[in-house]
Amino acid sequence: MVLTSLIFAFFCIITVFVYFIVPKKIQWLVLLVASLIFLFYNNLTISTVIQAISILVSSYIFGRLIDKYHDNKKSKIFLLSGITVILGFLIYLKYTNLFLITFNHILNVLNVNYQFSYVYRNSLIGISYYSLIMISYLIDIYRGTCKPQKNILKLALFMSYFPILNSGPFVRYNNMEEQLYKKNKFDYDRMCSGLVRVLWGVFKILVISQRLGMFVDTVYGDLNNFNGYYTIIAILFFPLQLYTNFSGSIDIIMGVSEIIGIELPENFNIPFFSKTITEFWRNWHITLGAWLKDYIFYPLLKSDFMQNLNKKCKKMFGKKTGKKIPLYLSMLIMWILIGIWHGGAYTFIIGTGLLQFIYIFLEDTLEPVADKVNKKLGINSEVFSYKLYQVIRTYILFSFSMIFFRAISIGNALQIIKNIFVYNPWILVDNTSLYKAGLDLQDFRVLILSLFVLFTVERLSKTGSVRKKLFKQNVIFRWVIIYLLIFSIVIFGCYGVGYDPAAFIYRQF
Repeated sequence: MVLTSLIFAFFCIITVFVYFIVPKKIQWLVLLVASLIFLFYNNLTISTVIQAISILVSSYIFGRLIDKYHDNKKSKIFLLSGITVILGFLIYLKYTNLFLITFNHILNVLNVNYQFSYVYRNSLIGISYYSLIMISYLIDIYRGTCKPQKNILKLALFMSYFPILNSGPFVRYNNMEEQLYKKNKFDYDRMCSGLVRVLWGVFKILVISQRLGMFVDTVYGDLNNFNGYYTIIAILFFPLQLYTNFSGSIDIIMGVSEIIGIELPENFNIPFFSKTITEFWRNWHITLGAWLKDYIFYPLLKSDFMQNLNKKCKKMFGKKTGKKIPLYLSMLIMWILIGIWHGGAYTFIIGTGLLQFIYIFLEDTLEPVADKVNKKLGINSEVFSYKLYQVIRTYILFSFSMIFFRAISIGNALQIIKNIFVYNPWILVDNTSLYKAGLDLQDFRVLILSLFVLFTVERLSKTGSVRKKLFKQNVIFRWVIIYLLIFSIVIFGCYGVGYDPAAFIYRQF
């Protein structure tokens, strides 16, 4: 049941209708039942049922025990035990093959004539999301920032709330507790606002992301015939495809939740206007970044090991340089974990992990050098042209790292990089070559116009919610915009031949 399908639309309509007509004290039960139906519809098996129940029961039991022995050393033991159980399921289901690949490489290096066979694990959709959500639930109980949920069914709702199962955003229990179980009244204005956000998400996915995906899939699927400028365009298209796919699904999720009366945290803040990779990651997948900082980076940085390392480094390298080493080490560990979280393959570790760390490390260490060079050459870094250069540079760097995210193997990624250097600029000027890669002239025109609309709306959002501005306009203008959005989806949406409704890129996580 994917987010742009008609069955998901009917499912949401029925859920919302039932939610608001039942007695308010059992509204949360409607959401729980809807979430379970959503799970079962998405090919739930006996194996995945056992996974879900095991993580739920473990979180429930260990959460109660952590709270019960809060002032006792046992509390930490129960916390570590709960985290171990949850991570154990996650590692077993998602990363078994990563370990096997590593062992096979080691055996090859040692000239051992044996290879481990890869295995297939049937895991519940979104396992990486709700595993981290439940880990943060246990940690927050241990820190005393929230109390454990005594009703296991209510905890099940927090863990399985259906809109966020496909792609997040990451939520915290103390922010969701009141919202999930409170009594909500139907609000017409809230419904209209939520529906517009849903439409905007569908527009991003069907009109932009699917169209970009056709070109990217064609080029990456035939590297021998599509190289040079085909490859460069595909590399530059993929981050936009990923963004409109991911942020579009988030818009649908946020819109549905808004109709119900549940406010979810924002996950994007116009990332492609960022001037550095550091700024980019503050604005991209915001809730994942916040989770990793709160539960990995800062605890690691404040750990006894890092504090002792900090003291030793200051003595050896001086105060200014010495304090940077534990910071960079903690950052490196966090980025490796981000790469691992994205998938059980080295391509993810490189693309969304190591390369991002290298970018940020170089930005930080070379910033004083860049300032001196700019000053010496008389370059004004405050003018629009320089900021535009920074935005373009950041986009190109991110696009390069996404080669590894999109590639099926490291060898495949290196082949894509090699194809960049094939010289064939004529495909940009003749009348046929460029249109052989999945998109015709009409598609390119629709794509360019749609991207212009996307970035215009995002630019306008810097000064406040575009939807709020829209609903302040006169009724005729407001409905003209809404109908234009609807007709754009109906006329230009890619949902015919070649459309894969299951191809939500982040669904695998």
